[in-house]
Amino acid sequence: MKLAVNSKILIHLISLLLTCSLFGQQPDSLRKITLPHDTTRSYPLVNLDYQFPRVLKVSLVLSGGGARGFAHIGVLKAFEEKHIPFDLIVGSSIGSIIGGFYAAGYSPDQLVEIVKTTDWQELYSDKNYRTNLFWSQKSNPRRHILELRFDKGIPYIPSALTPGQKIFHAIYSRLLKANFQASNNFDNLRVAFRAVTTDLLSGKRVVLKDGNLAEAITASVTFPLLFAPVERDGMWLVDGGIRDNLPVDVARENGSDITIAVDVTSPLRTADNMRVPWQLADQVTTIMMQEPTRESRKMADVLIEPNVGKHKASDFSEVDQLVQAGYEAALRKIDSIRTLIQLKQKKLWGENRYLGKVEEIEILGLEHTELDTLSREMVTQSGYSLYLYDLYQDLQRFYRTGLLSDAYVILWGTPSAYRVEFHLRENPIIEHLEFKTFGVLPDSLLRRYLDLPLHRVLNFHLLFEKLDELRNVYVQKGYSFAHVTAIRFQPAQDTLQIEIDEGRIDSIHIQGYRVTRDYIILREFPPKPGQVFTAKAASEGIRNIYSTGLFDRVSMYVSRKDSQNTLIIKVKEKKYLLMRLGGNASLERKGTAFLEVAEDNLLGRNIKASLWGTIGENERTAEFKFYSVRLFKTLLTYRLRLYYKERWDNFYRDLERTGRYLTIRRGVWFVIGQQIERLGSITGELRWDNINIFSSEPSFSYRGAYRIRSLILRSVVDKRDKLPFPERGIYNRWYWETGNQRLLGSSEAFTRFYISLEGYYSLFSALTYRIQGEGGSADLTLPFSEFFTLGGLFNFPGLHEKERFGRQMIHLGNELRYKFRWHSLLGPIRFAFANLTGKQQVFYFSVGYRF
Repeated sequence: MKLAVNSKILIHLISLLLTCSLFGQQPDSLRKITLPHDTTRSYPLVNLDYQFPRVLKVSLVLSGGGARGFAHIGVLKAFEEKHIPFDLIVGSSIGSIIGGFYAAGYSPDQLVEIVKTTDWQELYSDKNYRTNLFWSQKSNPRRHILELRFDKGIPYIPSALTPGQKIFHAIYSRLLKANFQASNNFDNLRVAFRAVTTDLLSGKRVVLKDGNLAEAITASVTFPLLFAPVERDGMWLVDGGIRDNLPVDVARENGSDITIAVDVTSPLRTADNMRVPWQLADQVTTIMMQEPTRESRKMADVLIEPNVGKHKASDFSEVDQLVQAGYEAALRKIDSIRTLIQLKQKKLWGENRYLGKVEEIEILGLEHTELDTLSREMVTQSGYSLYLYDLYQDLQRFYRTGLLSDAYVILWGTPSAYRVEFHLRENPIIEHLEFKTFGVLPDSLLRRYLDLPLHRVLNFHLLFEKLDELRNVYVQKGYSFAHVTAIRFQPAQDTLQIEIDEGRIDSIHIQGYRVTRDYIILREFPPKPGQVFTAKAASEGIRNIYSTGLFDRVSMYVSRKDSQNTLIIKVKEKKYLLMRLGGNASLERKGTAFLEVAEDNLLGRNIKASLWGTIGENERTAEFKFYSVRLFKTLLTYRLRLYYKERWDNFYRDLERTGRYLTIRRGVWFVIGQQIERLGSITGELRWDNINIFSSEPSFSYRGAYRIRSLILRSVVDKRDKLPFPERGIYNRWYWETGNQRLLGSSEAFTRFYISLEGYYSLFSALTYRIQGEGGSADLTLPFSEFFTLGGLFNFPGLHEKERFGRQMIHLGNELRYKFRWHSLLGPIRFAFANLTGKQQVFYFSVGYRF
């Protein structure tokens, strides 16, 4: 018993010595204790001060794994429900998409909605949406099977199947609507974020923490061969999973105290799943990252492995099941995570030293805050032992009220009888609240959301919470880059002034263009210097620039420096000299092939020039075409064509083929007109045609030579969503043409009018209904070469091509079309059978694009 008492005395003496050593002072001297602060966080405070207490830094590392990564959403959902905090998200590949979107403010439920409504297969194609094109572009649809571009005369082989513009724009357009904007620094997000990528040039892992968030996420998911690398700062960035699919050490390097890793890495493919080059590349990548992933799993403090079975990385179905797997896996780890947080929190503050006994407690510095508000539930109590953690916990509670700008403890006396003084510095009282903005939103609306109580001590927590809500209001209204630049206190008036930069654009710079004139890019970009940035205008601008067809990739971000907002447009130009090859075949027209050589961006002004030639059993063509999509900054367009055409057609009488005739056309056609945004056009046209018609059949009575010199007024409205098989939209057009002998020297004086109305309606996902009506009328002087015709698969099934002709025509049609899931490398394949009221049966078959 005596030994035990002596042991207790010895332990107490050692504790007193350690306490004295801790403060480096004598037992009767003054001692100051402050809570460790987080120096990495800050707000733009002016004449205000606020200390952020140091808290445990918990990091979440999300692996790659393709569609298997949807399980990450379930993990995030479980953490939200169980209030597991984390301060950093590190994502690789699909982990960067889920993690980046969550860090930007999207909830787990919103993430589920996004992944369900995204057409993941569509992201592999970078074809422009047809509705984004001007009429001058729509009138030149795809006709080729093979396109080859040249770089300084040498054939240029693309580095990937697709440039990756669609996946970038899908990410960018959604991030613009997120509640938190990175503003070139990923620490500005709701949760700090890091995207892991691989540099193809150096072979090194690259961790992105700033710049364009959408570009960083795109780089992290850019799989080689499928998507072109993202070029940034001289690097070619691709999928982070190539070097590090589970980047636990990145979290450690960023100061993580606890690292939670979620691993959904894909297993190796079977032989049946390696049939194309990018699947082989994926297998090689998976093999390479197996060992690094094993090491990363060992480094994690907590490892979560959702049971997603053998779900394929490329299978984007069963989203709910994948999310549920992640949710259940996270729930199983909640208790161990909480225990680990408690243990690590103690280590964060250092050793919980015994300080002595508390004789008296005093709270100083409060003038306007009731003492009971702060002293309630204090750990430090008079007459009890005092430990370092007691003081830390009390200081932390004081800070959590949001009413203080600083707090520390002074110990007076000796360890046997301490007087504990809590020195607190209150925030100022706010009598007035005012805003300094560009006036995008009225002050009345700002006050509604930032309804701070006046005539009271400023509550920082409430202020920051209200500012987050106010920022969300700006984002919801499309002002994505609005941000608080200063929270300023004016002591003379006791006024709190909130200064908000609503995202006004001070200047616009373009990067990456070499050939294209800058005005070609800027004319397609709605935001202008002096205007306030809006998500809708920015997204539309990127879409417009990409729709010019001049660039492989278009991106945009805002750089803030010295209170100036510079909007940076990054483009990657295509190779503009190109050659196209194509062909088609049908039972009626036989086989035809074409070759086109074109300059796609003449003089850098988006002027197109091409030489075109076709050869086939029934036709031959040579044509030079020169046109501009837009004339300078206007919506005017023009087109010049010089052509020579030979075409053989069958001649029918009473449904019987009686022979063939040859039509030769040589001419010039000039068009100039006004485009109606991206809907259609109104044009005036001059046609100068020399036509010869030959036939050796005695019954053919339309031989002759004509000089057609005519003026044409034409209008087109084209809202079809795609070709050759539209699913939605209308296609309405009319023209009026007159051939004039006196003024133009036409051999025939004639007038004709034509109108056509078409509508396409999607009934189900694969079923489309089409309705069409067309009619035309001309005077009796209209020559045979200008007759209206009917017949053929595309015009009147049941008749052969051009089987019926005349000076007046009316035609009504209905069509119900089913879309198959398969795609042809040779272009559309059509097969049809038609029965003309028992008089004639016609089979149709064609393969290839029409030209």
